[in-house]
Amino acid sequence: MSENSHRVFDNHNKTLLELFNKGISSVRPDNFLKKFLHISKNKIIVRDGELDKEYSNFKNVIPICIGKASVDMGKTSLLILKELKKNILEGIIVVNNENFQDVPGFKCFKSGHPIPNQDGLRAAKFIEQRLGNLDNDTLVLLFLSGGGSALLPYPCSNISLKDKIKINELLLNCGANIKEINTVRKHLSRIKGGNFLKMSHPAKVHAFILSDVIGDDLSSIASGPTVPDNTLFVDVKKILQKYNIWKKTSLTIQDYINKGISNKEFETPKKNSFLFKNVQNTVVGSNFLCLQTIQNFCKSRKINSHIWKRDVEGNVEDLARKFVSDIKREKFKRPITLISGGESTVKLRGNGKGGRNQEFALHFIKYADKIIPNFKFTLLSIGTDGRDGPTNAAGAIVNQDSLSQINSIHNFDLEKELNNNNSYEVLKKINSLVIINGTNTNVADLQIIMLE
Repeated sequence: MSENSHRVFDNHNKTLLELFNKGISSVRPDNFLKKFLHISKNKIIVRDGELDKEYSNFKNVIPICIGKASVDMGKTSLLILKELKKNILEGIIVVNNENFQDVPGFKCFKSGHPIPNQDGLRAAKFIEQRLGNLDNDTLVLLFLSGGGSALLPYPCSNISLKDKIKINELLLNCGANIKEINTVRKHLSRIKGGNFLKMSHPAKVHAFILSDVIGDDLSSIASGPTVPDNTLFVDVKKILQKYNIWKKTSLTIQDYINKGISNKEFETPKKNSFLFKNVQNTVVGSNFLCLQTIQNFCKSRKINSHIWKRDVEGNVEDLARKFVSDIKREKFKRPITLISGGESTVKLRGNGKGGRNQEFALHFIKYADKIIPNFKFTLLSIGTDGRDGPTNAAGAIVNQDSLSQINSIHNFDLEKELNNNNSYEVLKKINSLVIINGTNTNVADLQIIMLE
């Protein structure tokens, strides 16, 4: 790559990261939460669209924050609630290690993500104990964000945490999508799939939900602790069989699922349950809000842009091929910046190091070389939480020259590295990793492509 090419690439990198940061700012709790939560005349007012929900008939309020955005959710909610002349109980925060902070006014737990651990189980049991002491004079303000499923494990019956961790690993590695993963998680949990409300009853609950799920399906975000679950135990068994992991799960889990299929008492709460009379749910941020913010910023900078693909999901290689093929087919007037978002999946075949955004980037440049060889582009594929898989990278930035850089590495075979899921090491060799701190939020992934 020439010195001039390097300079152009560096400028594009800077622009793409600026767009990313603008998008992230719109889904950070300290920026959006005050739009939804207000205090007026000693009442809590929640603005949901054009409707206001007022809470005045309560004596105590407790904020509980679960997910990767929990620290900022906790800090911001307490700043808002301090205007309230009612009893604010000590809150609870459950967050991943990277985003952990001690926050005054909260009992704070760091927990495992993406693999659950004993710290998360301790947090879940603590929440159960606190909720069990509440009465109908208490209002629970529940702040949910991405990662909540893994961060708060609480296995049903005699299922061990070890068994739960094993099935979680199998689900993450088999290529199942997030809705399928959450269907299984909900049916093996005492807290997910509406079961949180069994713990909190008879207290009132209002959940503020930062969506990291395609289509903002409330039953999937953090596995839907406050919403009805319309999936069944029979669905769980079908999913495990579909991905050939039924026989790899413990006999304890198999036995519990089979009991759930034959006995409705084991089922998660459905929409006609009395539990849902005492709860309201409000979506406060999403992947699409992030995309819109990026596009608006592009307009302000007179950058030709287009929200290209929403609710992106599927296997990373298939998606990369489709992205490249669609670029060729749609014949965009260039230069243009294409903005997309969603959450892809990776099927693990090897023991390398990487994440779905890193792997997407490598598949993209591979197919771009075959399908649009004369195009100039720069691609950012990145996780909005600042972490891509079990790595310290958030994602990657690549361009039309990245493949030739990789091919120039002695004794190096890209296809072999992809089959080993070793995207991190490949991108590290060409200095294309994006490494940032945790963002204290999570609305799935972004792909931003600058076409020249």
